[in-house]
Amino acid sequence: MGISGLIPFLFILEFLAPPALLAPLQPICDPRVMDKYILEAQQADQDIGTVCASSCTLPETVQVPDTKRTRQASEVWGGLALLLTALSQTQERPPASPPSLQEQLARMSSTLLSVKEILRSVNAEAEARQPDAAPAAPPAAPARTVEKLLSVYLNFLRGKANLYITEACRSYAR
Repeated sequence: MGISGLIPFLFILEFLAPPALLAPLQPICDPRVMDKYILEAQQADQDIGTVCASSCTLPETVQVPDTKRTRQASEVWGGLALLLTALSQTQERPPASPPSLQEQLARMSSTLLSVKEILRSVNAEAEARQPDAAPAAPPAAPARTVEKLLSVYLNFLRGKANLYITEACRSYAR
C-alpha cells in the first residue's frame, strides 16, 4: 500500500477503532466530576483567608442565590445564572486584590459554565422550563465581600447543584 492508500486506511481505522482505544471522556454523570469542583471550591475557601487578610470588599454589592431553600430545578438554574452574573460583575470591576484572586474568580466562572453544560447534557434544562411552572426570580441575597461570594458559591456547588445533578443523572440513566 502506497502513501495514497494510507490516508483512506487511517480514516477507516479511526471509525472502526473501539471507543476504548480513543481518549476516554469523563462521563458526565460521574460523581467525581462534581466532587472535584466541590474540592476546588473548598480549597479556594481556605485560601481566601490568606488572600483577604481582613476582608476583600467588592466594588459593588452583587446578588447571589439563597442556598438555604429547596433544590427545585428553577432554583438551580436561577442560582447558576445569579452566580455567573455576580462573578461577571466582580471580574469587570475587581476588588483591589492580588492576581491570584482574579484567577480564582475566573476558575469559579469556568466551573459554573461546566456545571451548566452538565445540566444541559442530561436534559435538566427541560425540567426547569416546564409550562406549568411560572418562571420566578430565584431567591437572592446580597454579597458585599469576596468571602461571602465564595461561601455562597461553595454552598451552591455542595448543596443545590450537586443534589440536583445527582437526581438528574438518575433520571437520565433510566
